[in-house]
Amino acid sequence: MTAPLAPPLTLLGPCSACGSDHVVQHRASRKTGRSVLSCRACGLHAWAERSTYAHDLEDPHGALTFDYDGYVNGKREGAAQLAWHQTLGLLAEELSGHPDPSLFDVGAGDGEFLALARDHGFRVSGNELHAGAIDLARTRYGVDLVLGELGDLDLSEEYDAVTMWCVLAHVEEVDELIHDCFRLLRPGGVLYLQTPRWTTADGLALSALSATGGRVTRIVDRRVAEHHWQLHTRRSMQALLRRHGFTDVRAVPKARYSLKSSSYLRSLGMPAGLAGATGRAMDTAIKHGPVPRIVLDVFARKPADS
Repeated sequence: MTAPLAPPLTLLGPCSACGSDHVVQHRASRKTGRSVLSCRACGLHAWAERSTYAHDLEDPHGALTFDYDGYVNGKREGAAQLAWHQTLGLLAEELSGHPDPSLFDVGAGDGEFLALARDHGFRVSGNELHAGAIDLARTRYGVDLVLGELGDLDLSEEYDAVTMWCVLAHVEEVDELIHDCFRLLRPGGVLYLQTPRWTTADGLALSALSATGGRVTRIVDRRVAEHHWQLHTRRSMQALLRRHGFTDVRAVPKARYSLKSSSYLRSLGMPAGLAGATGRAMDTAIKHGPVPRIVLDVFARKPADS
């Protein structure tokens, strides 16, 4: 596919994180026709054409019922569980003065995290958009989730903690989602989210795309795409949450790889056999060596006087 080349630095705005007008649009990928927006003020990077993208999920509540199990089974064994244990421990510390703390997980997937949170002493609730995930949560973990968008649900209870695991990168109405999370929290409650991070390696890949006129695009095409509409930095996350009234915002980069390397390589178009061998080498590097810190762990608090 040959795409028209956008001017490499087209000034746009405002930024969906910090609200500034320092947004530029980079050259389009010749393979996909997609281009990347970046904010020079806060470092947010996003898919420029997302607003014109036509959904192929005409029935989002029924979608993925048949293949959600396959997605779950493609996750890296033990990686998510370790992160969940650590995060629940930190949340328990943050809420040490709250007896019988309640937790709502946005986009709760198959419910495994909520089952673990329940074991840690939290009263748990959550929502999902996909009927397949809700079925898995009920059958695998005895967790009942609510079907639907957070803003469309009649949720009157306020929670001590609201969590989101890699949800923000998939959301078109970011301000609405963060507002809904703020509303769900009790005064003094804690928001936790994990979201993909824009790294130095991503910046180098975007420079290569621009230098080659949109020809060298594989990494950028994979990192900013249908499954990752925006990649944040520390500055962009702090700006976004503070703009919505949150305080004590902490955004910590983590080298956390939740997807099996072979699955990731196959998503880049690598043949299965080669992906298996290369994936094993990548797994060794992830386990033992320095690798890009590709996600942000973010904690923020709703002010006690809200």
